Amino acid sequence: MPEQYQSIFETTLDGIIVINNRGVIEDINSAGLFLFGYPKKGVVGKNISVLMPEPDKSQHDGYLHNYKTTGKPKIIGIGREVEGLKKDGTVFPFRLAVSEFETNGVQYFTGIIHDLTQRKLQERIIRGYAEELEERVENRTLELKKEIELRETAQKALIAGQRLYETIAKNYPNGTITVVGMDNNIVYAEGSELRKIGLDHSELLGQNYLQHIPNEWRDLVDQKIKDVFAGEEGNFEYGANERVYRVRCVPLSYNEGVVDQALIVENNVSQEKRAEREIYAALSKEKQLNELKTSFVSMASHEFRTPLSSILSSAELVGKYSETNQQDNRLKHLNKIRNNVQNLTMILNDFLSLERIEGGYVKYNPEELLVKELITSVVEDVQQMLKPGQEIVIQDDTNNVTWSMDVFLLRNMLTNLINNAVKYSDKDIIVRAYSADSKKAIEVIDQGIGISTEDQKRLFGRFYRASNAGQVQGTGLGLNIVKRYAKIMEAEITFESELNKGSIFRIEIDGDK
Repeated sequence: MPEQYQSIFETTLDGIIVINNRGVIEDINSAGLFLFGYPKKGVVGKNISVLMPEPDKSQHDGYLHNYKTTGKPKIIGIGREVEGLKKDGTVFPFRLAVSEFETNGVQYFTGIIHDLTQRKLQERIIRGYAEELEERVENRTLELKKEIELRETAQKALIAGQRLYETIAKNYPNGTITVVGMDNNIVYAEGSELRKIGLDHSELLGQNYLQHIPNEWRDLVDQKIKDVFAGEEGNFEYGANERVYRVRCVPLSYNEGVVDQALIVENNVSQEKRAEREIYAALSKEKQLNELKTSFVSMASHEFRTPLSSILSSAELVGKYSETNQQDNRLKHLNKIRNNVQNLTMILNDFLSLERIEGGYVKYNPEELLVKELITSVVEDVQQMLKPGQEIVIQDDTNNVTWSMDVFLLRNMLTNLINNAVKYSDKDIIVRAYSADSKKAIEVIDQGIGISTEDQKRLFGRFYRASNAGQVQGTGLGLNIVKRYAKIMEAEITFESELNKGSIFRIEIDGDK
């Protein structure tokens, strides 16, 4: 196995296992050994079923036989979630992607294994949050039932004796108890909430109850009180921010069969509402994190498979070109291997950059620099990506004036933009730096496939790729990272593009920075 391929095989984060058409393990990388807890000599030469729990352990040879007999795959080229058996007997979940290849007339299968233990744990945590929320709702229902029973007891006490009525009302916790007549004028008002909002119960007597209700909720409350005077009981909520009230309205007394007073009991539930919002926000965040990690796994699996397969194929072919007159063929496949390694490096850099941004580890650290030197260095780094006949032209209109910039952030932004220009264009690319209208700017100009008006609306979204990207490799993270780096630098990233005519991406920085 070529050294470059062996290095990638051994340092890949996911486990990789190679078996022959009899199910015997030919090779396994370090990540695979770590996942299953075996030394290499403990698995190489053994049937792959040693790494499987039942019933797959007993059925695996049958799977291979069926595939060789019918040619219909169950997993190959599809991928699925399965379980593995570690040396210590532990069963763990992982996602398995299997590909088939043939060399020297011998059929082999390569399995890429991504451990799902953490993901499954997070799913259980989210389910736990949901169960906790359901329990809270159930407990709150019981609490509400108790509150209603308490209020009904208070209502009976009020009717039975004014003194007890006043005592309960005055000390009613976190709310108010109000009695209104048919004209909504306040007959009685008490409760701890009145003191919190600065109202005196004695001054409220005779006032219209609705005048203390915010305008946007007044019609709702008015209708609910009318329903009470029609003989109905009502439960509703109104308010916002720190004054959200849960209200219970009941008929209080009858005069010749007509309700002439209504009891209104209010509870300030702002704190409870805030707690509910925090719970839902936590659940939403957990869901987003889980979806993001799922997207990472899916994207990485897809984007790594193609270059790894190409590297494997080229590495095998290089070994076959042993004659001196086959040097051109060897160089062609070595270039393929090098380009695919660079693609893998770019994908890993995108993932690591996003993780650093999400974790808040990226800070703005400006220093004085000559922009042309930085651009030249970036261009040198991407030379290997250029297509035959393609060049990058540098236009420096800065008059060798130094700029105060963060070298790391600017380098990464330019690398992403220039790599995109190279990938989506066959013609020369221009990188121009200049100062104009009290702004400093760097433009990356290509004559490539361009971006449609519809795609432009979502271009900087995470994992978003333009509809005309075709088979060009990419994670859909590059422009999202550029946008976020620009925000950290307090810079602006703009662009102009037209389908089949090319694009101009522009990094603009205020002249005072």
